[in-house]
Amino acid sequence: MLVASCSLSMNSARRVVKEKVSALSDLKGAIVESVTLEDGLAALKVTFESGILFGFNQTTISNEAKASLDELVECISDLPESRIRVYGHTDNVGTHEANEVVSARRANEVSKYLQTKGIGADRITTKGLAFDDPVADNSTEEGRAKNRRVEIYVIPTQ
Repeated sequence: MLVASCSLSMNSARRVVKEKVSALSDLKGAIVESVTLEDGLAALKVTFESGILFGFNQTTISNEAKASLDELVECISDLPESRIRVYGHTDNVGTHEANEVVSARRANEVSKYLQTKGIGADRITTKGLAFDDPVADNSTEEGRAKNRRVEIYVIPTQ
């Protein structure tokens, strides 16, 4: 009986995530997708292509990115118990230690902004991943720019 109940919750979470992916399909400058995390949880993953892509060694969120974050917050406002993970990433210029600091600052800046929009700090976890998980080739400027990013995971709870 407990297994069936857990399965229903997981299916419900997957349905919610799918609905949010559809609702956010036009989110400016972002890739929105449904993912399954390593712990088996369904999540909404939002990766910003521009705006929250930072310049070299920068942590400032642009006005364009704030507008997109506002739209994200509005869309998930009906999920007040959801958990949010914010991961900061960098390119591979500089030392790993320096990039850990920059990536953590990027994640924290996004977290702070989300908090100003009413999302409780107790719902958000952040982590700086430096250049450990690149999405593009770090040997080109274009690739390095793509690697300077923030990924936001919204995990509905049942």
